[in-house]
This record gives sequence, C-alpha cells and structure tokens, in this order.
Amino acid sequence: MGYRACVCKELMFSAVLLLGAGCASPAGTPEADGSSSTGTTPPVGTASSNAATTGGSTETTAAPGASSGTSSTSASSDTSQSGTASSTGTTGNASICDGGSFPDAWPDGTACPEDTFTVHRYSENTFILRQSLCTGFEGPFLYLMFGQDRVLLEDTGYAGAQVAPVVYGLIDTWLAERGRESIELVVANSHGHGDHVGGNSQFVGMPNTTVVGFDVPSISSFVGIQNWREDIVAYDLGGRVLDVIPIPGHQSAHIALYDHGDGLLLTGDTLYPGRLYISSFDAYVASIDRMVTRLADEEVCHVLGTHIEMTDQPGVDFRFGADQHPGERELQLSFEHLVELRDAVAAMGTPQQEVHDDFIIFPL
Repeated sequence: MGYRACVCKELMFSAVLLLGAGCASPAGTPEADGSSSTGTTPPVGTASSNAATTGGSTETTAAPGASSGTSSTSASSDTSQSGTASSTGTTGNASICDGGSFPDAWPDGTACPEDTFTVHRYSENTFILRQSLCTGFEGPFLYLMFGQDRVLLEDTGYAGAQVAPVVYGLIDTWLAERGRESIELVVANSHGHGDHVGGNSQFVGMPNTTVVGFDVPSISSFVGIQNWREDIVAYDLGGRVLDVIPIPGHQSAHIALYDHGDGLLLTGDTLYPGRLYISSFDAYVASIDRMVTRLADEEVCHVLGTHIEMTDQPGVDFRFGADQHPGERELQLSFEHLVELRDAVAAMGTPQQEVHDDFIIFPL
C-alpha cells in the first residue's frame, strides 16, 4: 500500500460577513463536541511544495481539459465521466458546472490492498482524495482547492495514513504546470471528529504552513466570525472565493464551504450519501435551513460530503462498520437533496430516523 500526506497555510479569510451582519470515530458518528484544537503555526513567507517528499503510489484521473500527470505518483487512469450539474439554485448560466468530472466508481474496498489514497482531479484547480476502505471503514473524502494565491485542504483523514506527501505531490504538479515555485497552503477541517483530523499533526510546525484549529474559538478567531450561528465569511484563495458557513448540529464546530469557482458545496458529515448522525437536532435544522437560504440564488453544481454509506439501491445503506462497498452509490448529491433534507427535518415534530433514497436522517 502507498501512503501519503498533506500541508496547509494561512487561511487569510477576509472578514466579509455575508449574512447577518481525538480518536477516530465511526464514519460520521459524532463524538463529544469538546474537540480540542491543534496549534496554529504562523506562516513565514510562502509555502514551498518541496517541504516534503512523496510516498507510495496513488491513482489519479485528469479532468477534461486538464493536463495529464496531475500527481507526483503513477497516473493510473480511472475512467472519468463528465460532471454535469446535479442542481443549481438558479436557472441561469451553468458554465461553472461544465468543467468538472467524477470517476465512474471509487475503489470500494473489495480488492485490497489498495493505494492508501486515491486522487481524482475534478477540475483544473480541484482534487478529490479518498482514503481507502482497506485502511478503515470510514473511507473519508478530502478536498484540495487551488486559488492563485493559496491552496486549501479540507480534512486530513484518520490517523495512521500519511496524507501529507500526497498533497505536497499534487501541489508540486500544479505548480510545475504553471512554472511556479511556491504557493501558500492552508489545512482546515470540516469538523473535529477523528476520521477528519487524524492527519493534522503532519502539518503542525511545517514551514510556511497553518493548521487551523477545529474548535469554535479557533475557527472564529482565524476567519473573523463574531456570531457563530449567524455569520458567513468569505475567504479568498486568490481569484477563487469560498463562503465559510458554520453549520452546528452533527458537531458543534462543523463548517460548510461553498466554492464560487467550481460551484461545489462541501458539507462534511452534515449531508452525504449515508446515515446523517445528528447530535443537536435544533441546531441541525437551523443549519440546513441557513444553507438552503444562503445558496438559493447561487449555482450549486454538486453537494459533496465526506463519506459514502449508501448502496446504489434507493434507501439501502451498507451495514455499520462495513469496509467493503460493492455497488456503492456515487459521491455527489444535489442542491435538491439539501432542500429535501431541509423540508424533512423541519417537518419532524419529534426527531426520528427517516430513510430517504439517498440518505438516512439519524438523530442520536
């Protein structure tokens, strides 16, 4: 098995308020909300992607229009399909939804050993990584998004896998394509559960790297949020703006990211094709409603979470703890799924489990 790793840099979030002013847990299962933060290393100049060497092999696929050789490791080519827009909040120009692709299928744990991380180039400036189910049943997804001035990595997987070399290798490739030598790197987390922050320590203390803490005070201080449940903050990667949306409910310090560049909404463990574990139901209902309201007039090409637990049969999930997923549902959801979830939880008088075709509402 190949092992890899990742990096990060100062989240220079512009404090633009757009609205209203541990141990690895089972996939998506909330731990206690009191997750502790990793330290933040102040950036020094710009981050050089040569700070780490690459490790074992990964699989990569190139998005349409992207140059080949998108990884420092072997580029075994999964067949990619064009990523048509799953949904849009508006009916206007859908051009930002035309440039992305997804693989026909992700490695599903049925042919172990697999590469520790599979890398797919969704678009020229966006990479999706999946940690192998052969290394643990969570099989989390990670996202690497490049702007002109900095690159953001969301999530680092669970402990025991070297994710940093993979990310550094992708940065090297992206820089080489442009004849550049360095770019700032930021590591942030969708939330503080162990299967999403396990690789954070690989970046702490690295040159020109910032690891953003994953508790509410750390995130609020870093991005300039004053009211956790009301503020939405814009973070500029350099020609590519992300909206940072606090969405407590699954976990108290959970965030979503809406990417204006590729029209992607990253929802972590709050919405994905699987069991949606809810630790604070009222907060969850409010968070889903805030996302729908905020993005109703935006172009949302795909909603991307951090796990797949549903089969390709409507309403049928894999058993809890399954580390083989034959016949796995695709990763991407749509804005309509977000609206469906909003309407379902808003209609519940008493929190209860409810099976939908593509997700299962699972209050704890």
